[in-house]
Amino acid sequence: MIPLIYRLRKEARFERRDGSFLVISDAPLNVVRVSRRGAAVLRSCDGRKTVRQIADAVPALTEEQVFRICEYFSRKGVLEPMRTKNDGYWPRVTVIVPVKDREDELGGCLESLFSQEYPQDKIEVIVVDDGSQDGSAGVARSFPCRLFSLEKSRGQSFCRNLGAREGRGDILAFLDSDCIAGRNWLQEIAPFFQWEQVGAVGGRVDGYFDESSLDHYEKAFSSLSMGKYMFYGGNDESLVYAPTCNLLVRRAAYMETGGIREDMRVGEDVDFCWRMRSRGHALLYVPFGSVRHKHRNGLLAMLKRRAEYGTSEGALYRLHPRKKKVFPVPVASAIAFAALCASIGFLSILPLWLCLGCFLLDGALKAARTSRMRIPVPMRKKMFSVARTYLSFFSIVSFHAVRYYFLPLLLLGCVFHTLWLLALFLLFLSSAVDYLTKRPFLTYPVFLFYYFLEHLFYQTGVFVGCVKARTFGSYRPRLVMRFGR
Repeated sequence: MIPLIYRLRKEARFERRDGSFLVISDAPLNVVRVSRRGAAVLRSCDGRKTVRQIADAVPALTEEQVFRICEYFSRKGVLEPMRTKNDGYWPRVTVIVPVKDREDELGGCLESLFSQEYPQDKIEVIVVDDGSQDGSAGVARSFPCRLFSLEKSRGQSFCRNLGAREGRGDILAFLDSDCIAGRNWLQEIAPFFQWEQVGAVGGRVDGYFDESSLDHYEKAFSSLSMGKYMFYGGNDESLVYAPTCNLLVRRAAYMETGGIREDMRVGEDVDFCWRMRSRGHALLYVPFGSVRHKHRNGLLAMLKRRAEYGTSEGALYRLHPRKKKVFPVPVASAIAFAALCASIGFLSILPLWLCLGCFLLDGALKAARTSRMRIPVPMRKKMFSVARTYLSFFSIVSFHAVRYYFLPLLLLGCVFHTLWLLALFLLFLSSAVDYLTKRPFLTYPVFLFYYFLEHLFYQTGVFVGCVKARTFGSYRPRLVMRFGR
C-alpha cells in the first residue's frame, strides 16, 4: 500500500482537444497532453483518495503506475502531494540516539521521545554513549531506555550500527542527541512503511535556535534541511538522500545494506542512502515528521562544519563512480546565459542581442504551440513563463558556479579583471533568487555575508576532499541537452 494522497492544484484545469485530454497549469504555465487513463488518474486526485484507491478505480493500472503518474505531474506543478492520517498502523520502532559529551542536551532529546503521540509499548529507545567524559550516561539512566556505554569513542556510525544490532523494532529510527523530536514525529512518518518498496523515510529538520542572525540563516539554509517538497529516490543515478539526524529505516533494508560505514566521519548518511537504494529499497523524504536541530550557532563552528561536509564529496564519488550531478540544459536558455556572461566578461553590449534573440524565439515558439492547441493564453503570460524558465536556469547555473568555482574565478580575475565583475554577478543572481525563494528573517546584506562565507568554505572543503580521494567527480557533471519545448 502506498499511503500517499494527491490533489489537483487550483491553478490546473482539464480541457479536451481533438479526442485527447490536455491538462493546463497557469502558474507556472504548462500544457501537457495526457492519455485517457492519465486523465482518469488526475481527475481522481481529489485530496481524499489514496494512490491505492485510485489504482482500484482506474482499470489496468497498478498502484506503482499510479504513483509514477502522480509524481510526474507533481514535478510539472499540476498535482501536490498531501500527508495521510495514521489509521492505526503502529509498527514497533527502535529509536537509536548516539551521544558523546552532551549532558546538557540529551535530557531534552529523550524527553521528546517519551512524549510521542505514539503507543509507548511500540517504542524502544536505545542510547549509545560514545565514551563520554561528562554525565551523559547518568542522564540516560534517568529515562526508561536501554543504555550501551563504550569505554572509548568509536564514532557515531559505530554507535548507530550497535543500536541497530541490539534493537528489537521492525523500524529503526535515528535521532541525534542535539535534536528535539516533535510530538507527532513517529506518528507522521511511520505510515509510509506500509509501502513495501520503501526502505527509509526522512523527515523535516528545522532549526532549534531562533535568536541571532546566524540562527535565522540556519533555519532557512541548514545543510540538514531537505526542503518543503516531498521527493522519492529509487534504484537510479539520482543523488537524493536524507540525513541520519531524522531518518527511519526498515530493519531488513538496513541489515541487507550492511549498516552505515564506520570509516566515514562525514557523508556517511549520503553513502548509506545510495547503497540502500542500489539494492532496490526506495528512499522517501517528507516535509513533516519534524525534529528541531541545535545547530552550531557560532560562525567559525558553522563554517568549519560546512567545510567538513564539502570534503565528503570526494570520498562519495570515489565510492560511487556511477553517480554524477545531472544538469538538464535547455539549449536556448544556455546560449542566452552564455551570451549574458560574455557581455559582462567582455564589457560589451553586443552579446546581449543574442540573449534577447533567444528569449524572443522561445516566446514565439511557446505562442505558436499554445495557438496550435487552441489554448487562449495572453501573450504577457507566455512571455512571463519564458522569463521564469530562463531565470530558473540562470539561477541553477549561478548557484553551481558560486558553489564550486567562485574561488578560481576570483583568482583568474587577478589576470582578467572583468572576471571579478562576472563573479559578483553570479553571486548576486544566485543569492538573490535563494533569498527571495526561502525568505529568511534577515536583511539581504546580512544574508549575503553568511551565504558568501558558507559557499567559500564549502568549496574549499570540496577541493581538499577531491585531492585526498584522487577523484574530481564533483567537477564533472553530466549535461543533458534539451532542444525545443
